[in-house]
Amino acid sequence: MSVKNEQPELAFFDRIKRFAGNLSETSVFAAWFIAITLTGALFWGCSAGLRDSITIRTVNRFLTGIGESRRIESAVSTWNVPGRVTQIGTWYTMTSAELAVIFPLVTDGIFSPYLAIIDSDGRLGTLVPLTANGDKILPRTNPGYLQIWIDRIEKNAAILEQSQDERDRRRMQ
Repeated sequence: MSVKNEQPELAFFDRIKRFAGNLSETSVFAAWFIAITLTGALFWGCSAGLRDSITIRTVNRFLTGIGESRRIESAVSTWNVPGRVTQIGTWYTMTSAELAVIFPLVTDGIFSPYLAIIDSDGRLGTLVPLTANGDKILPRTNPGYLQIWIDRIEKNAAILEQSQDERDRRRMQ
């Protein structure tokens, strides 16, 4: 009888040892995954200025190539904007004191970035495709889908304009 009592105890301790071994392997993998994620997040956050300047330079070169006189000037931060600004793209100010947003449009599985320039009255003025596929994709896009994007862009532009006006009034006081 004493032999049968010792075997369940040994089996229990064997299971504990296996669990501890698996736990240490899992914790090493979890620590590695967390370190990679934090390093990537830190790099992404610290490179925001560089990414914005590369985007501005590339889009301005493209605008020069198509004969557009307006240029993108600087990125607009939506970090502390009161209101519900949806993240649909990256907002920029233009040399003509207009707002612009670069946003992606996916039609039939084809990704194409567009530059939407907002007129001074807050409406979408110009929609510039930033790739060679953009001219081909836009006519095939569902008009209802495109109208949803236009409505979102115009709503966000109004919120950003109001926020910029409030910032300018605070600076003047």
